[in-house]
Amino acid sequence: MKGMSTKLKAYTLFIISLGMMSIFLGLINISADIMPSLAFFATLGIIAESLNIRIRGSAAVSVSFTIGLSAVLIYQSYLASIIGFMSMFFCIESVNGEIVHILNTSKYKRLFNGCAYALSLAVASISYRFFKIDVLYMNFLGLNIVSIIACVIAYLVTNSLIFMGLMALLEKKKFRQVFSDNKWAMLNILALSPLGTIIAASYQNYGWFAVILFFGPLLIARYSFKLYMDMRHVYFETIKALSSAMEAKDQYTNGHSYRVADYAVGIAEQMGLKADVIDKLRTAAILHDIGKIGIADSILNKSGQLENNEYLEIQKHPEIGAKILSEVDFLAEVAHIIKHHHERYDGKGYPDKLEGPQISIESCILAVADAYDAMTSDRPYRRAMSQQTAMNIVLEQVGKQFNPVVVKSFIDYLNAQPKEHIAHVS
Repeated sequence: MKGMSTKLKAYTLFIISLGMMSIFLGLINISADIMPSLAFFATLGIIAESLNIRIRGSAAVSVSFTIGLSAVLIYQSYLASIIGFMSMFFCIESVNGEIVHILNTSKYKRLFNGCAYALSLAVASISYRFFKIDVLYMNFLGLNIVSIIACVIAYLVTNSLIFMGLMALLEKKKFRQVFSDNKWAMLNILALSPLGTIIAASYQNYGWFAVILFFGPLLIARYSFKLYMDMRHVYFETIKALSSAMEAKDQYTNGHSYRVADYAVGIAEQMGLKADVIDKLRTAAILHDIGKIGIADSILNKSGQLENNEYLEIQKHPEIGAKILSEVDFLAEVAHIIKHHHERYDGKGYPDKLEGPQISIESCILAVADAYDAMTSDRPYRRAMSQQTAMNIVLEQVGKQFNPVVVKSFIDYLNAQPKEHIAHVS
């Protein structure tokens, strides 16, 4: 709990208290005859949560909700909270190649996650019983469909409010922006709901073996998705390596792409852009000069002024880069950002001479970040400019080379940085 704000401490303790209450209500209702089934579903829940797949940063896709929903539909009580808590608290994950478990991670974080999941399942269980309305043809193998819909909605609302509230406090963002950034998680839950229902119905009608039969294909689907994500990662790392190798040939541009990515992400966050847009922008920034692979080294490293024909050759690199990336399916979506990062707001840029709103906001952000880092870095033909000098040039080009809104956000971003890192800009 060290380093947590008072608000964050109060919030997490409140959720933990409610979660522990739901677990307690489940524990006092345990009987000897249901212990084996509880242990069975708790084990499945731990396995499912242990096999989550990280997709970006701390975000992960998990199939454990299928087990949580099954527990709600089978027990229709606070017993589901026990299974949910154990799934989160005792899971074993692989994070960046390191095995993470209860013994080497924050117990408080696991306690919060477990209690949040337990509370969400408790609310879902209450909703299932409350909305148990008999409607003709609205039953599925003994399960009430109206109740299922109600409990899934209740879970979605409760779980989303808990974790989006937490993220809003942690990241100091407005709740609306956090909601927009994490809508994909709700879709994941909705997609898993039918399978959770089928597992519950199978257990009630056919027993444990039927659950295992459905759980097996679920793990196979998870494995296939992991292979796909691993392949994406390998492709991306390969192209990043090519970009880094190209930069390493020139001491003046080494690290340029990653600095541009930092600036671009900072601007995008200042503008309140969505998380998926920021992710694409980060990728585009890291790879924005990949097209220079197709430009002769004699031109790239020339210490004097470029001839007209050499300058025209340099201008081809955005299109070359876009063509390279468009050949890779999951990078094709950033190709247009890279293609247009040398367009100008006044329409005098290249390659397509786009102007104003014709240029995507991502390309406008990348243009500012790229130009600023280029000016504040040493180059073969000049020494680095001071940050203030570079910013003055950026300000002079507002409405000409650069998008005014992007420049305003860039100034706000720079001024929010620690003074020892970036000088104040006016």
